[in-house]
Amino acid sequence: MQNHRIKMKLTLSKQGFRHEYNDKTITPDDYEKLGHLMFHGYKDTIDYEGESLEEFVYEMRQTLNGKYGPFLSDCSFLIEDRNQAVSAVIVSLFKGAPFVTYTVTHPRYLNRGYSTFLLKRSINALIANGYQTLFLMVTKGNDSAQHVYQKLGFVEVYGEWDEVIHGLQT
Repeated sequence: MQNHRIKMKLTLSKQGFRHEYNDKTITPDDYEKLGHLMFHGYKDTIDYEGESLEEFVYEMRQTLNGKYGPFLSDCSFLIEDRNQAVSAVIVSLFKGAPFVTYTVTHPRYLNRGYSTFLLKRSINALIANGYQTLFLMVTKGNDSAQHVYQKLGFVEVYGEWDEVIHGLQT
């Protein structure tokens, strides 16, 4: 069963940081560690639809190879602990507009501000690359994610993607 998703948009503005974390840009070679992170981060949540570890690894490989449009490596970031991915934000160019494909944090690392930090890093990187807006989808009922997005200024938008992305980019 597919959950209802909410479309959101952010008009980009430079972000400051309360905390700095040791992060790195994501490369296509990170697909396996990201698949493991996705499996642990999504399992037993509203977004989990029964996928296996192998399915998440495959999804990450496909995502980093352009499944949702060109993967923006220089705008996608990862925090690791002992070479294990613990939080990530992946941004792609979906229908010509920056789109947060995935945001995920390992359950043992929740409530440390990692997602907020990585989203701010992505926002600043997007601005540096000349982008003005950022889009994402969030599952209705994923209150913790919605809270983070709203705190950063994302607002709900309505309509089909082509209309939303091209009509609201300016």
